[in-house]
This record gives sequence, structure tokens and C-alpha cells, in this order.
Amino acid sequence: MGTEATRREPDTAEVLPQHRFDHRVLEAYLKQHLPGFGAQSETTLTITQYRWGQSNPTFYLQKGSHAYVLRKKPPGSLLPKAHKIDREFKVQKALFSTGFPVAKPLLYCSDASVIGTEFYVMEHVQGRIFRDFTLPEVSPAERSAIYVAMIEMLARLHSLNIQSLQLEGYGTGVGYCKRQVSTWTRQYQAAAHRDIPAMEQLSEWLKKNLPENDNEESLIHGDFKLDNIIFHPTEARVIAVLDWELSTIGHPLSDLAHLSLFYFWPKTLPMINGGSPIQGIIGIPSMEELISIYCHRRGVNPILPNWNFFLALSYFKLAGIAQGVYNRYLLGNNSSKDSFWFANTVQPLAETGLQLSQRTFNTALPPADSTKHLFVQTRKGQEVLTKVKQFMKQYILPAEKEVFEYYVQNENSVERWKQPSVIDKLKEMAKAEGLWNLFLPAVSGLSQVDYALIAEETGKCYFAPNIFNCQAPDTGNMEVLHLYGSREQKQQWLEPLLQGDITSAFCMTEPDVASSDATNIECSIE
Repeated sequence: MGTEATRREPDTAEVLPQHRFDHRVLEAYLKQHLPGFGAQSETTLTITQYRWGQSNPTFYLQKGSHAYVLRKKPPGSLLPKAHKIDREFKVQKALFSTGFPVAKPLLYCSDASVIGTEFYVMEHVQGRIFRDFTLPEVSPAERSAIYVAMIEMLARLHSLNIQSLQLEGYGTGVGYCKRQVSTWTRQYQAAAHRDIPAMEQLSEWLKKNLPENDNEESLIHGDFKLDNIIFHPTEARVIAVLDWELSTIGHPLSDLAHLSLFYFWPKTLPMINGGSPIQGIIGIPSMEELISIYCHRRGVNPILPNWNFFLALSYFKLAGIAQGVYNRYLLGNNSSKDSFWFANTVQPLAETGLQLSQRTFNTALPPADSTKHLFVQTRKGQEVLTKVKQFMKQYILPAEKEVFEYYVQNENSVERWKQPSVIDKLKEMAKAEGLWNLFLPAVSGLSQVDYALIAEETGKCYFAPNIFNCQAPDTGNMEVLHLYGSREQKQQWLEPLLQGDITSAFCMTEPDVASSDATNIECSIE
């Protein structure tokens, strides 16, 4: 299923015997041809190999403070038109020039005498890569955000102009589906180790059910899925798309279907990435929701004709790739010790493709359901929201008249800077109910989505946030102290703020500058 072009160092291990090359020769070549590499001459070049991925061997290079990633062809006999390293470098170079998030390509070497095959080098990108598509390590809200960021990036890719990228001729384009069926049929037959009737049947069905409209042309990735994406270390934001080995000019729905095939993963087959099936996982959008977002971003109709064809084609292609991986294992060319496992995946993948070919899909969502799973509450969030609603209805809303009259009566009095006693009473009641400091996840245990829905409820009354100690500007100031304050600062200021014993303020005194930005303050206070 390809291999990732950019990885953290912990994902690497010693270079496999079949992929070893002379480090000294490579180092001498890079000193001569890679700008900045020679500046680290006093340090030793270390090379380790990434274990994830099953195709082009990929290596982590550390030279002083600089980190690089090298991709090369595997050794030995290769399938026709496979492992085109030069194409990977070309497309990444084109994408990087437009600002599309890929690792910066630095150098391409066609001289096989350096390390035994042609290769290219790119910058190392530091971030998060999620192997398990169920994302067990993050909250349901972040799962939604990560999947949405992924599908929006796919829509962005398919919206790029091929001419502007100067990638005319990178792929034939028109007739892509027909060529794919033919190509993967040949690839499978060239690598097959036994007869699998489901593969033959699926190939025949695909040949007979080609889409009538097979002339769409976009730059497509070919293996677009979660573990081929690097996310920002702390944000649900894509910072690099990896593994462009299978990229070409073709039909964009093939990428969308490849991303969607994990919604139909065979129950009898472990996930290829070692994770768990994504069906029914809280926070992960449904296939229809992802399609809706994708189509909205591209401005196309969410009713996708021939969707069953593209899903079936994706499973056929995946089965063909799995067969190729096992074939390379038999030849001793693979990067992973688990490659033998792929021999048992071809048949269930092909059978799933056949099943999907017979299904009818309605990919358009009813408007009311379009965001049903994109903003998911935790169970605790639901419980707290229910309690907040009850508290608002029973105590806060009935007190609105009393609070309003207090401020009207004291409009011209110093008492206007105080608050009516009913607010203090309500705050004590809210604290006793556990409805206190709901804005701070470390205290409340609520997700951002949980609190957003609670804030929507408390926003129905102007003084309600104050009752729950969730009022501005104290919330922001407490967050800053919680995240960055010293122990002494927390003890002096944060703890009293969290208890509601004090409040905070930011005073703005200058009408001529934007004093909310403290760096703009012009006056002095003594």
C-alpha cells in the first residue's frame, strides 16, 4: 500500500540487509550536491529505515541538526511501470511550488551507481501520523476535525489546475477507469501465486461496467488515506501528504472511493494498518458526510453516479497491490517482515469488491443530517448540558427580572459596579451542583464540542456565564494561567479565579491605538 515519505525517527529501525548500501558513498554525493549538507561536516551521517509501508524503501537521514528522508527503488526484478521514483519527485516538486502541503523535495539522483538504484531526498516533516484509523488516542471531537481536514485536503488536491502545475502529460487522463482495470488485471496476473476466482470475476465485472463518463481529469494521489498524511503536532491540520508513488492524472472519484473503502472493510480480515475497523466509531463522520463535505468544497453534485464501480475498483486495486507485496516478499525485496501476511488478504478483498459492485448507493445526505456526526458530544457532555438546561430554566431565567431591575435602579450609583445578591446565591448553587468552571477541560473533563453546546445554552441569558464561572475575560485569563503560569502565579491568581473569589480585567485607556494589544500601549501608569 505504498510507504510513507516522511516519518519521525522512532518509526525507524536498522536498515534491512536486502536494502543496505554504502553510507560513505551516499554521504560524499550529498556533500557535493545537496546545499547545506556539507555544512554539517563535523557530524556523522546516521541512516535508519522506516518499517511502515510495503513499496519503495524509505530511510531517515540524520546529519547534525538536519533531518532528511530518502526514497529509493527496491532492488531486484520489479513489475512494469512500478516504483517510478522520478515521478514522485516531479509531482512533489510541482505541488510544493504551489503551497500544497508536501515534504520539500531537495534532490533527485538518477545515477544508480551511488546507492544501487535511483533515489531522491526531501526534508523531514515533524508531526503526527495516525496508524489506527479509529484514532483511539484523541477525543471524538478531534476525530471529526481530523477526518474533515483530510477530506478537505483531498478536495483541494482535486481542485488544482493541471496546467498551472505544469503536469500536462503526467498521466493520460481520459479513459482512466478503463486503463486502471486493464493495468491492475495485468499487475495481478504477473504477480499471482495461485488462482483466485473472485479476482477474475471482479476484473470481468469492472470491464463490463465502465462509467459512460470516463473523461474527468484531475491530479489524483492513488493511495490517499489517513496514514499517508502528517498532521500538525497539536492541531487537526494537514502539514504534509505523503507517498505519491501511485499519483497520476485521472478520475478524482477513484481517490474518494479509495478513502471510503475502509467503511466496508471485511470483518474477517484485520486492518492492513494494524488498527481496527472504523464503522460505528464515535466522532468519525459517515461516508456520506465525507462525500457531502468533499462535494461542497469542490462545488459538485453529491449524487455520485457509478459509485459502486469506484468502490469495487478500489478493492480490486487494493487486492492487486496486496498480491504484488506478497510477490516481492517471495523475492526478498520487501521493507516489512510482515509482508507474507498479504497472501491471505487478496481473496477477501476481491470478494468484498464483488459484493460492493452489486450494491446501490445514495451518497446524497438529507440536509438535516449533514452535520449529525461531525459535532459529537461525549456522554458526560450530554449529562452536563441537560443539568445546565434544567438549572437555567429553574433558577437563572426566573431571576432575570430581579437582576435587570437592580441595574436600572443603580444606573447612576456606585452600586452599579457591584452585583445583586441573587447572583452570588446562584453561583453558590451552581458550584454545589458541580456546574462550575465548565470551560476548562482539565477541570470539567468536557470536550470543546461539549462546552460549545453548553455555551450556546448559557448565552441565552447575559449573566448566566457568570453563574457558572465561565464569563469573559476570566475564562481566557484562567486558561493562560493554567497553561503557562508558574506555580506561584497559579497559587496567587489562578486558584482564587477558579474559586470565584476574585475576577480579572484588562483596562484600555487609549482611544487612538488598539490597546487590546498590550504591545501598543503608549501611556505609562504609576
